[in-house]
Amino acid sequence: MTRAADALLVVALSATALLALLAGGPALTVKDAARVLLGAGTEEAAVVVFHLRLPRLLLALSVGAALAMAGAALQSLLANPLAEPFLLGISGGGAASATMAFAFLPMASLGLVPLAAIAGSAVATALVWWMASGPLGPSPTRMILAGVAVNAAASAFILVVLAATPSPRLPGALAVTMGSFAGATPGAVLWLLPYLLPPLAVLFHHGRDLGLLATGEESAATLGVEVGVVRRRVFLAAAALSGGAVAFAGIIGFVGLITPHLCRLVWGHSLRRLLPRAALAGALLCAAGDHLARVLLAPTEIPVGVITAALGVPFFVALLRRSA
Repeated sequence: MTRAADALLVVALSATALLALLAGGPALTVKDAARVLLGAGTEEAAVVVFHLRLPRLLLALSVGAALAMAGAALQSLLANPLAEPFLLGISGGGAASATMAFAFLPMASLGLVPLAAIAGSAVATALVWWMASGPLGPSPTRMILAGVAVNAAASAFILVVLAATPSPRLPGALAVTMGSFAGATPGAVLWLLPYLLPPLAVLFHHGRDLGLLATGEESAATLGVEVGVVRRRVFLAAAALSGGAVAFAGIIGFVGLITPHLCRLVWGHSLRRLLPRAALAGALLCAAGDHLARVLLAPTEIPVGVITAALGVPFFVALLRRSA
């Protein structure tokens, strides 16, 4: 069963990636794109496939994997089925910080925007944890309410920043607040990798610890887990993944909620088995969502965040009612 599911996941991801390259927009026909992939297309067609469609696909895959793994890690760490970067305000905090950095940093310092997003995500994570903590620890309900408060504060802050943003910077600052891969470039994909790979390594390293923490902090501590150390590292890793994703693609919600839950239904709760599958499933969701965002109202393109929200809101309501 799991091997068949693995194969199905890989096939679906491969098919979606091929579709994104072949039918990525009206600039090129499927037949012309296929010729390029077979090494026989024109130079103009090759530019469209390899310099426009391929970077966009790679960015969607990277961001989807990052958000899914951040969600899976947070759900295990907090023992909260509703935890994910968007709902907890982590993405909102990163977007607020990235928007301010993009609006006001000197041009020569715009490479620091991802670091600003990660810092904002880390601050939002700390705020949510502090507000949700109670005598018996943070409950799922308090955690979501704290996330709502942080998201509201981040949204208000973003509006103030946008109102004060100089006109030449306004389009770029607005792009940070919208979930879209339209601005993908080869350079953006390369810039994103350093913000994703170290946090992914941290999550894989602590996979066993997170699996034990999902059963409760006391039992995990008796089995040798350094709860405080693991919590800090995983929180920072989730903030880095969320902040990096926000800096290069804007706010894309519910990927970290949907994919871990669906993967658990097939592959179980072992985090070491779950993390790579969730990464692939998140990549698949973002790549497929991006393709739908381009074709549903073509030639008008809608933000991919709209697609993930249309899927995620009913999913969230169902989980909320089940955990109430």
